[in-house]
Amino acid sequence: MHETAGPDPASPVPEPPPLALAIGLELVTRYHLRLTDPRDARLGELGGAYPFGAATWTGRRAAYVGFYQPPDDPAAAARDLEERRQAALRWGEARLSAQGAERCDILLIAFGAVSRPAASGGGSGAVRVGAVAIEEAGTVDVLLPLARGLPGASELRHHVRSLRQGQPAPTLAAVDLAERQAVAAGYTAPTRRAMVSRPVATYGLIGMITVFYLIEKAVYGSYHGGARVSAIDLGAVCSGTVTIDCGVSLDNWWRLVTSDFLHDPSNILHILGNAMALFLLGGFVEQLYGRLVLIGTFLLTAALGDLFWMACTAIGLTSPAPGLGASGGILGLMGLLVMLGRVQGRDVPVGIAASIRQYAIGYSAFVVLLSLFNFVQNVNNWVHVGGFLAGVLLGLVIPPAEAVGGRRLRLVERGVLVAVIAAAAVALAIGIHHTAGILIQPAGEVPPGLD
Repeated sequence: MHETAGPDPASPVPEPPPLALAIGLELVTRYHLRLTDPRDARLGELGGAYPFGAATWTGRRAAYVGFYQPPDDPAAAARDLEERRQAALRWGEARLSAQGAERCDILLIAFGAVSRPAASGGGSGAVRVGAVAIEEAGTVDVLLPLARGLPGASELRHHVRSLRQGQPAPTLAAVDLAERQAVAAGYTAPTRRAMVSRPVATYGLIGMITVFYLIEKAVYGSYHGGARVSAIDLGAVCSGTVTIDCGVSLDNWWRLVTSDFLHDPSNILHILGNAMALFLLGGFVEQLYGRLVLIGTFLLTAALGDLFWMACTAIGLTSPAPGLGASGGILGLMGLLVMLGRVQGRDVPVGIAASIRQYAIGYSAFVVLLSLFNFVQNVNNWVHVGGFLAGVLLGLVIPPAEAVGGRRLRLVERGVLVAVIAAAAVALAIGIHHTAGILIQPAGEVPPGLD
């Protein structure tokens, strides 16, 4: 690899190419990297090889992006790339040790033609080295697989198109100012702003369970059509046959949703406890993950918690019983928060991710203690366990919002969540129609001997 002794302090600093400045602006504002000085000792052997670059030196992730001009000779350019790759791998391993980072992502950007190497491996394990060549014609050729968490080929092509269409490139002073402003505001600022936003979807869910509870209080125990209105009539789900078959079938699948919005009308602590838990946990999920993830996770994990309970009943671990309440979905939200920053959302500020996880774990332990010592009667821990495990599994694939250090939802992830919410809307409509059919029957007096 061609190395230099570093810039002459008495000579003016050359202005990087416009494309490098456009990409550099995104590196400091979106990817939270800092502009590097080639004389910085932390760059090691990379310092004199890249006249313009950006890096991150702290936290669980190290990263470096360097821009360079390859030799004109194709064979020399290929050898140069391999030397740069080896040097980058050595630098990355050194950063893992010096920084205590868990991974190191490196991107080498060549402004010129470079042939793809015969061996396309860009590293393995904790250090990944990606490389692209951007030719004068504007083509972006991926030479080594790009590391995650840094600009991809599509983003680089976007910058190329923008400049070729006449969009002005930022100056080096503008990029430097943007970096200073980002640092002054704190890279945790987006997350902190999200944490103080108003969780309107959470309020909506609380409002729904409150409305359902008021309806329950008004009609529960009344007589219509010669029969007393029960929780099953209102949409509760059963783990087996109780008085009527209200498990899961093609006819009554909707109970997996309606039961989650119902609460014991004779125990106001049931709805107060769940409403408070939903307010505390749902607010965190909505602020960190977004409204779509909040609603979809609540509905999906609540239904999966019910199914887990039914499966345990089927194999004889518990007795058949009716069930209702939002706790399955609430425990699902806990499970999602426990996984924050573990697999998805590794770029969420470490302190915030750790505190949220500790809070969710502590709240989960509190729920377990309440049930173990019978502080709350008739707690369905099977639903709790099922909902929590479902939330943990979702946390493996569902990321926090991009603005707080996650990523955008993939199309299939968004599609699944939208489908879950649509199915839940249909289920609620069926449940309301079912209950209305019972309530429109003539009301009667309490039969003799019953009260």
